[in-house]
Amino acid sequence: MAKVTLPAPSVISSSPRIKDISNFCCSQSFPPIMASNMKEKLFNLVVSNVVSNAVNVGLRLNLFKVLAQISSKDAPILPSELAKAAGCKERYIREWCNCLSCGGILEVNEQEKFWIAEENIEDLTNDTFELVTNGMMITLIQPLDKLVSCFKEDGPYGLDYCEFTEFQSFMSQLSKALHEKHVVPDMLPAVGNGIVEKLEAGGIRGLDVGCGNGFHSSLLAEQYPKASFVGLDIGEEAIKIAKQRTKKSGELFNNLEFVECDAGNMPATWTDSFDLVLIFDACHDQCRPDLCIQEIHRVLKPGAVFAMVEVTGTSNVFTDRQSMGPLAALMYGCSMFHCLPVGSNRPDALCMGAMWGQRRAVELLNKCGFEYVQVVETPYFPINIMYLAVKN
Repeated sequence: MAKVTLPAPSVISSSPRIKDISNFCCSQSFPPIMASNMKEKLFNLVVSNVVSNAVNVGLRLNLFKVLAQISSKDAPILPSELAKAAGCKERYIREWCNCLSCGGILEVNEQEKFWIAEENIEDLTNDTFELVTNGMMITLIQPLDKLVSCFKEDGPYGLDYCEFTEFQSFMSQLSKALHEKHVVPDMLPAVGNGIVEKLEAGGIRGLDVGCGNGFHSSLLAEQYPKASFVGLDIGEEAIKIAKQRTKKSGELFNNLEFVECDAGNMPATWTDSFDLVLIFDACHDQCRPDLCIQEIHRVLKPGAVFAMVEVTGTSNVFTDRQSMGPLAALMYGCSMFHCLPVGSNRPDALCMGAMWGQRRAVELLNKCGFEYVQVVETPYFPINIMYLAVKN
């Protein structure tokens, strides 16, 4: 059977979903991108960085939700009132309010009283991608000095996952915020191949590769109690956390197990044993994603389906910049700080990075035994696309 022909970049860039992302980005105020000269652009980058980290402080202390509850345009409050309601020191809260009002996030009047504009309350008090990702940067630069060394010709190949303890925790929170509402009602029906009906009927086995702390695995295990699930991850600490998971009722799972294992070297006894294999944003981080995909092909039953949720992209930076706007800069930056170094940390690494894109992803899936690959849009996951493949 001939391998799938990958759509040309022009087809990818005309995707309605990517256009929506691009239109959203371009409709926002992005001073670092739109500044008229380089000095202005650089200064605005500094300001944006500071304001973004102040937003993160507000998220961690629940300040936006508290402020929204106790203030309004008609009833603004002093920092001391917010501090009392949030259980914080007044002087710190005052500086936080001052920073974010000058940064255009909060509103302030001449009496130095603050509130959130009514039209901004929803965006600042719900766990959206745009809000939650303000907490990402500080976790990415945790090992910055070591990352700089990786750039040098005589420096290390990359960085180990353990260097990013804060980032792993952040990604777990982000994944839960973005995926919890959509995996079951939206993503699984898009997988097709009768998988929802099979999960409901039970008697089938699913594998979550790169399961992290087990969020997706436990979500599926609770939703489909007649099916069984295995979560696999190379991280010892992640698996320890995953094994502590229980149902929402507090009961222990009887259809879920977690295994600490290299995805490129799964147990020999797993050959032809899974009806469904899933990866959520965990393939591009691997040094040898090809070995992982080959192993997935081996452990799938004939006719079983593999669904890989990955960062969207075209495999061409020029096209990415045109079609995705500032989102492309964000994702290439995340890749530079985290995904590339952890995926480069051995001599034989493929060094894919988060923005490996559709062309490279489909080529690798083809090379690893999946002759036909379907690319499915996932508008409910803001930065992702899904690759579907069935084992012949």
